[in-house]
Amino acid sequence: MNKRDKWYNEIESTVCVIIMLFMLIILSYQVGARYIFGNSYAWIDELSRYSLIWFAYLAACYAIIHNAHIKIDLLLKVWPKAIRKKIKLFSNVVFFVYCVVVAYYSFLWIQGVASAGTISMGTGMSVAKVSAIIPISHLLMAIRLIQLEIRLIRNPELLLDIDEAEAALEQSRVKEVCEQ
Repeated sequence: MNKRDKWYNEIESTVCVIIMLFMLIILSYQVGARYIFGNSYAWIDELSRYSLIWFAYLAACYAIIHNAHIKIDLLLKVWPKAIRKKIKLFSNVVFFVYCVVVAYYSFLWIQGVASAGTISMGTGMSVAKVSAIIPISHLLMAIRLIQLEIRLIRNPELLLDIDEAEAALEQSRVKEVCEQ
């Protein structure tokens, strides 16, 4: 990965760290206010909840670029080794279609929420603005899936399971020893 790609790939992690720090600060303030001063603020609970949702969606985007997103490998073991790589690539295509569909329909939903003028009770923020992470993150996930798919096609070794990668590494070591 070159330097530009590395910077671009760390956007989500940087924003996630900022969100986590923000949540730590406001929740610490809430705990202090509640147990030291006897005050409680509804807007802090609500804002921390929204922050957690934003964190989760951005972390999902970050996981995709590192090929660490949730997958069901058990179903993959059923297929012969010869087609497992193709199934992995196809599963990313299915995930891409899912992300595009969710982004589209969540955008329509947000348009409806915005036109209704729905406001959050605790913070007074527009629910449409707070919920904008849903289509934004799914579009970003779709972009990340395209990047991942290209990287996997260019470097098929990344498609190997851990067991297969260890076996390939062992074979290359044996080959090196035999050549010496």
